[in-house]
Amino acid sequence: MATSVRLIRRYVWLIETIRRAGNISLEEINEKWLDERSLRLEDETIIPERTFHRHRQAIADIFGIDILCNRHNGNTYYIENDDALNGPSFTSWLFNGLAIDNQLRGNTEIARRVMFEPTSGGTEYIPSIIEAMAKNRIVRLTYQRYNFFNDFETDATPLGLKQSGQRWYLLAKLGRNEFVTVLGLDRLESLHITDKTFEPDRAVDVNKYFDEVIGVNVDSDYEPEEVRLRVYGNQRAYVESLPLHKTQQLITKNSEYSDYSLTVRPEYEFQHAVLALGGSTEILSPQWLRDEIKSLVAETLRRYTP
Repeated sequence: MATSVRLIRRYVWLIETIRRAGNISLEEINEKWLDERSLRLEDETIIPERTFHRHRQAIADIFGIDILCNRHNGNTYYIENDDALNGPSFTSWLFNGLAIDNQLRGNTEIARRVMFEPTSGGTEYIPSIIEAMAKNRIVRLTYQRYNFFNDFETDATPLGLKQSGQRWYLLAKLGRNEFVTVLGLDRLESLHITDKTFEPDRAVDVNKYFDEVIGVNVDSDYEPEEVRLRVYGNQRAYVESLPLHKTQQLITKNSEYSDYSLTVRPEYEFQHAVLALGGSTEILSPQWLRDEIKSLVAETLRRYTP
């Protein structure tokens, strides 16, 4: 294992060890380190204090995680900003993935019992896209559109990245167009950073761009509006634990059903998310959306009718 990769894995191990303990001394950390078999080399012993403090600084620089010392509690160490590892962020995604991988390394029996959903591809382009955004560089990409036989090649201004479902998407402006488009990374045939630069468009707030939808399809044919949704039976527990949208609010609840309110663009992805909940879900309003769902259900039934 390359030295740099080994160090990253050790940083992750150290963060996870402190996070689990809450408060832990260096002596207790070293007791756990001596029991570590997949990351510690055979001729290595404890983590020297100077090395430990270098690790703390590197962890702050790489992950933005602050490991502090509580001198009033026996010089124990704790993570001050633990929430950085739990929220929806790239740091959290990276850290938790590496923490799991650390646990599975060298333990093939357990690794066979842990299953991951396959991604659709294109993640190899993420480092280049992030570099291009950091340097304000145009990228040159080749893209294969759905329902088209030919690829197309174009310059693109990279604005942001979003993960949705099992796919990663690039938010970008293509060529000289000023409108924003979303490209699935799994449809990219190639991508490289050019020498051309761009001025960041402060009018495009990537964090808010998808606020009104549940996926990545920001369809201007649909305006945001309040949707009333009724969910019956045990399906309510699923909807409450995994809301369809961040605006979801409980309106009323009884022994039979619960009613929810959401403010979204009720476009293709939202409609199919409702359909995916099956017969235990009913659109109450707006009426046009209720009719649309009814039409989609009727079309599905028609296909199953001899």
